[in-house]
Amino acid sequence: MLASAQESPHNGPAQMRVELENPSIMALRVVLRPHERTGMHDLSARLVIWLTAAHLRDTMADGSVREYQRTAGTVEWVPAQRHAGENLSDQPIEFIAVIPKVPAGHPQH
Repeated sequence: MLASAQESPHNGPAQMRVELENPSIMALRVVLRPHERTGMHDLSARLVIWLTAAHLRDTMADGSVREYQRTAGTVEWVPAQRHAGENLSDQPIEFIAVIPKVPAGHPQH
């Protein structure tokens, strides 16, 4: 189930699987159960496609907290970050994370 060294099996979402992988990208399907929390973990920069509505709380490495909502079909770029997340909904949330594979020596933004 572990898809990348950047996705920790102990701190990231419990339900995560690779949908597509090639030399350029990896696409992960991620499901967070109702009220599921993830421990602090590192994310590389990625495109996120929300398959369901989502109500989330993110705690960043510096301790700052932000709460946000997304509607199904929302597409957004998420920069590299260290965070912990929580599904604030009574429903599972699901999204696809499309992670570019960056050649060695090229920084990700």
